[in-house]
Amino acid sequence: MYSKRIQYAIDHFIMEQYFLPMSRQYHLREERESGKSDLNVTIENENLCIYDFDDKKRCGFLRPDKKFGMQKSVDHILFEKWSDDWRLHLIEMKSGVGCKTWQESIKPKVRTSYFTALAIASFLGIRISEVIAYTTYEEERFGDINNGTNPRMMMPSLGRPARNPVTDEWEKNQMFLNVGEEMRIPHKRIRMVKNGMTGVLEGALVIE
Repeated sequence: MYSKRIQYAIDHFIMEQYFLPMSRQYHLREERESGKSDLNVTIENENLCIYDFDDKKRCGFLRPDKKFGMQKSVDHILFEKWSDDWRLHLIEMKSGVGCKTWQESIKPKVRTSYFTALAIASFLGIRISEVIAYTTYEEERFGDINNGTNPRMMMPSLGRPARNPVTDEWEKNQMFLNVGEEMRIPHKRIRMVKNGMTGVLEGALVIE
């Protein structure tokens, strides 16, 4: 059971069926033919889950041009009750992750989804005290950094420190987002395994 304040927001402020019915286990899926995935998520605490967040209606005031990636969003979002506050889990599903995917797709999606989730949290009357980003994947494709085939991906924006996406972020379980200043978010990698019968990437996440 949600608090009276949260339930009121669900019933009166937010579109119907925007959240899944609360459960302790979810099958979060990526259905696109380019890379189908199925993540079995177990979560014990009170929660709210937004399935297919990238297909949901979101903030209409954000810039539509692709340069800043403000129309991109992660695949799924979970709000988790954590003590007196809430944790935010941002889940993006990929078949493979390389430098370009990390810099031009995953990080912009996490950034936009984080701020959009804060807006949703305001309507729900909850406070986010911790944010964790996740990427599901089958293959790592960061080889272009080592062989120098794409050196522009390693060039920092003016006034920001040079970050190696592999050694400074991916391997250290964190990401740095440009929000006018540098913002660090913990990041967790979830290695998926392809089901030989269905071709679907499968994996599990236990949120503790």
